[in-house]
Amino acid sequence: MDTMTLFPHRTCSALSLLLGPGLILALCATSPIVMGKPAPVRAPYIDDNLLCRAQPLPAVVQHLTGEAWKLDAKGRSSVLQEGMLIDELEGVQTSPSAFVSLLLGDGSRVVLPSSSQVRLHLAQEPAIPQVILELGQVEAYVLERASDHDRFQIVTPVGVLGVRGTHFRVRNDDSQSVVEVLNGQVAASRVEPAVAGLPAKMPKDPAQGELKVGARQGVLLKKQGELKTVELLDAPRLVGQDGQKGDAPVWTLFLHPLPGAQRYRAQVATDKAFMNIKQESFSSEPRVSFTGLKASFYHVRVSAFDVQGLEGEAGVYDIFYYPPATRVQ
Repeated sequence: MDTMTLFPHRTCSALSLLLGPGLILALCATSPIVMGKPAPVRAPYIDDNLLCRAQPLPAVVQHLTGEAWKLDAKGRSSVLQEGMLIDELEGVQTSPSAFVSLLLGDGSRVVLPSSSQVRLHLAQEPAIPQVILELGQVEAYVLERASDHDRFQIVTPVGVLGVRGTHFRVRNDDSQSVVEVLNGQVAASRVEPAVAGLPAKMPKDPAQGELKVGARQGVLLKKQGELKTVELLDAPRLVGQDGQKGDAPVWTLFLHPLPGAQRYRAQVATDKAFMNIKQESFSSEPRVSFTGLKASFYHVRVSAFDVQGLEGEAGVYDIFYYPPATRVQ
């Protein structure tokens, strides 16, 4: 008997997978427990290589810095907490000083910086998670898989980004979407969503009109005009640091001026994967400053923007920061 005829909907039991007559192999565990409550039951599915895969949704709030909110399917907000589940048609909104990282069930990760808002959706076939970027920016880390089909999509007001496995950034900027690929490859399609908040209407031929954006490349995804890739700037080099005394010590990082750079960005995180970002700072000069950080070992990530507004590669440094103590008079 053909195995595929046993799974017409490409799903598998949460307890066992029937491989053939008289042969059963336990592969999939029961639903996880998050914040003391079982996650919504959503059956795993069979991928193109006949492997049992966990569904990408719901996602879990892995890290939270600052104030953010969970948006339910009707747009009602509640205070976001670490460990919360974000399911289909639900979303996350961050305040101007917040950072949130989401862990999807398939292992992919999404980081939202300040003043950003996304909504999650799950395409039914073949279980493709869609992150609908409504405001701000997202940084995505998608696990690579051997497949001819997208395994992750980001939907913007301008188009759709199809991903099979990569590390990239996307942000909404006026009437365009800015895409920067750091590793892997992204397929950018100028396809508008059918209705705001719902999945995009994809063309009958997904390859038609796609622009392949490779590692170290970016693109300005606009509604009209030619789409072409641009090489990203190299990472700026950190050359020194300094601190100022006071009740709120200031920590300044000095960068070597990078040709073509119009603006610089630095982020401070407590983990090398930059899932738990504590602060970020922007500057038009090759120096960036932070304030209010506690003495600790930090991972620092620095990058630069070109004249078109594309953010380049990031350099990562490990620094132990010890703010100078205020002298008692």
